[in-house]
Amino acid sequence: MMYIVVLLTVMLAVLMFRLFSLKRQIRNVTKQMVELSSGTIEKKLNISLIDKNLNVLTAEINKNLTKQRELRINMARSGNHLKESIANISHDLRTPLTSMIGYLQLLQKGAITPEQREQIGIVLRKGHHLQTLIKSFYELAVLDSEEIQPKFKNVNYSNVIMDSVVENAAMFEERGLHPQITLPEDSVFVWTDEDMLRRILQNLLDNAAKYATGEIRITLLKNSKTELIMTNMISTPKEVDPARLFDRFYTSDVSRSVGSTGLGLSIVKILIDKIRGTISAELSGDHLQIKIVL
Repeated sequence: MMYIVVLLTVMLAVLMFRLFSLKRQIRNVTKQMVELSSGTIEKKLNISLIDKNLNVLTAEINKNLTKQRELRINMARSGNHLKESIANISHDLRTPLTSMIGYLQLLQKGAITPEQREQIGIVLRKGHHLQTLIKSFYELAVLDSEEIQPKFKNVNYSNVIMDSVVENAAMFEERGLHPQITLPEDSVFVWTDEDMLRRILQNLLDNAAKYATGEIRITLLKNSKTELIMTNMISTPKEVDPARLFDRFYTSDVSRSVGSTGLGLSIVKILIDKIRGTISAELSGDHLQIKIVL
């Protein structure tokens, strides 16, 4: 009887030890899975385990992780190849298109009938739109690569805003728009890439000038963060989806009528991300407000 009790005690102790070891190994595998999911580590799961079933399970998980890693690498490689191809094709298309537009402009100045002049004018407008589209494709492909990185320095935000508005004065005057600018009394400085900031403002001003039906208000606020708020009235608010405004190739019906490429604001979003800022859009009645926080 004593022998049976001792044997049962030993078996229970062995079982308890096995159970404790198994739980410890499961916690170890779980910890490794959490680290893999968070991107803390890239290595495979450790399969130096006592339990054979756990070894088989972790081996299968490792096979799956290897396949996922290979898939991500192939997708990244394909994405980079696509961007490079778009950039190369866009670059190759610009030269012949520029020549075509040049010859059309020469024809327009020649001895032609009013009807021919009108037809050439239509082709020229389509050519300029295509030129803008190709330029945007090229810019999007180049900016989307990791090679283009911002060069941070202390930039006078107030001066950049005023310069951008003055440089576009002719465009605003042509469309009967008069931007109202509100800046703090003291100059506001931000740590950013000046060229990227100027490109962001140019695209935003282009967008506002295309679709604004009333005044354009530009307000710079300096609190714990720097906020630039651009507000303008639009004629067809129901056709604009603020949640998709920065998506690539998103165009509302009114955008199509004015020849929009749907790339200007998506380029703004890429640049904002590169300079570590945020951008958002909000529609209040017939007023569209775009806010940049740096």
